[in-house]
This record gives sequence, structure tokens and C-alpha cells, in this order.
Amino acid sequence: MQSPDLETGTVLKTEGEWATIITNKSKSCRECGKAQAGICGKQGSGMVLTVGNNYGARTGDTVLLELEKSVHIKACFFVFVLPVVSLFLFAYLGHFISNYTGLNGLDAAGGITGFIVSSLFAIRKIHAMDKLSKLRITGTVNDRPECGLSSYPEEADYLSGFSGSH
Repeated sequence: MQSPDLETGTVLKTEGEWATIITNKSKSCRECGKAQAGICGKQGSGMVLTVGNNYGARTGDTVLLELEKSVHIKACFFVFVLPVVSLFLFAYLGHFISNYTGLNGLDAAGGITGFIVSSLFAIRKIHAMDKLSKLRITGTVNDRPECGLSSYPEEADYLSGFSGSH
């Protein structure tokens, strides 16, 4: 059984350590934030990406794609943990400032401010990580089909449109 963090794609072309692939439909791709927002195409499939090809995949191979676990962990921290911790920390700090100065409501204002600032910081970090991190090929699902890019002529026509070969 395939890991939920693995995606599959079909190699359109290879150039040294890089491969151009088109992604296949999968559950985890459809559940990705970019797919949910409609950024990367209908239900997250059919994206043409450049990925690392240290595995040695060839044109036409159906490959397994993976993003490093450290990227997942960092992203989860920035999106889920940091804003919540900042909310409570700044609310607690606002409570002490409120008691010291005699102004009411600084705990709520501090919590909201901490949450907003940390959320904006998280968004910037996620965008930076998105630019720096790339998917990589970790294996092949099957060998190259015998009829060119795919086993069905219609699929070969569709995929050839992305690779530029007709």
C-alpha cells in the first residue's frame, strides 16, 4: 500500500538530475491546501512540475513523488502551532501589562495582535519554503509502457501535448 505522503506522476521528459512530470489524481493531492483553493488545477491533478530525478526515472515511467518529511513538519509548525502559541503568549503578556498600567482589554488586544503577526510570519515562511523545496522521485510504479508514453492512444495524445512532441 502506498504512503499517504506519496504522489504519483508520469515522466514527460528528463534533463540530467531533473524530470518534468505530470501529476496523477490522488487523495492527498486533492486534499492539499493549494488544490482546495483551486490554485493548482482541478482537484490537484494534471500539474506539470519539475522534480528531482536522482532515482534515474525515464520518459514514460510512472513514478512516486515525495516531499521531505522535514518540510511537512516545519509547515505544520508554522501553520498550526506558532499562531496558537503566540495567541496565548501575547494574551498572557497583555494581561500583565494591563494589570501594571491599569488599562483594561490589553490581554485580548495582545492575543489578537500576536495571532495576526505570527500568522503573517507563518505565511511568509510557507511561501519561502514553497520556493526552496521541491518534490523528488523516490521510485517507479511500473516500467515504461510499450506503446510510447502510455498504454492507451488517447492518453499518449494527451501527454504528448505537455511534452511538446506530436
